[in-house]
Amino acid sequence: MRWSIGPFGVKDLFTLVNLLGGIFAVHFIVAGEPVLAGYAVLAGFMLGDTLDGPVARLTKTSNKFGSEFDTATDHLVQGILPAIIVYAVYARGGHAVTGIVLMAIVITCATIRQALFSVAKMGDPLMYTGLPRTVSGFGAMAYTLSSFFFGMNPARYVVGVFAIIALALLNLLPIPYMTHRGGRRMQTHVKLLVLGFLVTPTVAFVFARQYTFDVLVIWTFGYAATAWIPIYPHEKKAFFERYRQWMTEVSAK
Repeated sequence: MRWSIGPFGVKDLFTLVNLLGGIFAVHFIVAGEPVLAGYAVLAGFMLGDTLDGPVARLTKTSNKFGSEFDTATDHLVQGILPAIIVYAVYARGGHAVTGIVLMAIVITCATIRQALFSVAKMGDPLMYTGLPRTVSGFGAMAYTLSSFFFGMNPARYVVGVFAIIALALLNLLPIPYMTHRGGRRMQTHVKLLVLGFLVTPTVAFVFARQYTFDVLVIWTFGYAATAWIPIYPHEKKAFFERYRQWMTEVSAK
């Protein structure tokens, strides 16, 4: 069976789903519906981004085009659009200037991260370097759309400033974070946590929709705070040795 036409394969249909989720999110942002925009981003992620990799491996259609298509789509949907949602929520609450600053910081950090890893690949089979853009973007978006953490918090805008800036800066710090497709098997409890991250937001959407983003806040902030723990000391040592080499490669003229 033929799985591709030219550079475009079946796997890229799922990347396209992710992209379309972002396009619908733009529509809802412009329409003044940031919550619906957040749902559109999550739908694209769950139905598209989480599936394009497995489909590529199943159909053996991985190629450079698909990788670049996926990377460009992820930067839009996971780096830029969550920042715009943050701005929309802050602007609606009468804090437009703060929203602009937060949007600028989130997009700048995500874009710098994108450029760094375009120059040279870290190449570590076990760890992310710094907080993944997915986690920082979704965490920032989820906080501003959450019912409990944002809607019921009288200091929600101030807390959001510190929380969102921290997530953005973690994109660029040399902290090793466990991946879901590492060079060794994840510990059982880590596998269960990954499964929980994928399942519980959907369950919340179906049965308690108003708390969908609260669930996502717990997972993303929890990952940011703890996902370096499952990495063993010798793995961290190897990571920092490779990180120093990688920074030399990135800085080379």
